[in-house]
Amino acid sequence: MSDNEEQENQQEVNEFEEEEAAAEENNQIWQCFMQFDHEQQGIMGTCDLKQALEHLGERVSDTQVFRMISEVDPNNSGGLAFYQFKALVQEKRENERGSSDADLLDAFVAMGGEQDGGGCVDADKLIDTILNEFEMTIDIVKLISEVDEDGSGEIEFDEFKELLAGNAAGGDDDDDDEENN
Repeated sequence: MSDNEEQENQQEVNEFEEEEAAAEENNQIWQCFMQFDHEQQGIMGTCDLKQALEHLGERVSDTQVFRMISEVDPNNSGGLAFYQFKALVQEKRENERGSSDADLLDAFVAMGGEQDGGGCVDADKLIDTILNEFEMTIDIVKLISEVDEDGSGEIEFDEFKELLAGNAAGGDDDDDDEENN
């Protein structure tokens, strides 16, 4: 199998995994919504928003909840439809990641990648930057070994995204612990 065929196969696997993760997330949000749709009318009370978000493992302050409600319920109807609740959860999760594709691409380019997402970043340069310039104490060598699928020592954009978005293998262990408490 050629390198191009392997990359295409890996890309298809990654796309499938992303679709599966999105479907699982959607199901999780739907199940939570239904728990708080007390009258089974397709509307969740805004008064239940904080509790529902916490049920999903999201930490929110009263101020954050107030802002969220004012965005999706400006007329103070007192209710949220599923699509509104889902949008709030996904927006909050995206904001917490702090790593939109554009931000990740900017970081990739700053480390030596190309503006179109092509090229690669030298793993040693990335390790040096994380440990010495940012003085982070994470085990970056281990994380890079988990995402550098071809073992080349060069991090392509998809691997870079996985590394910085926190999706490296085992990278979500903390979330599991919180759910079990």
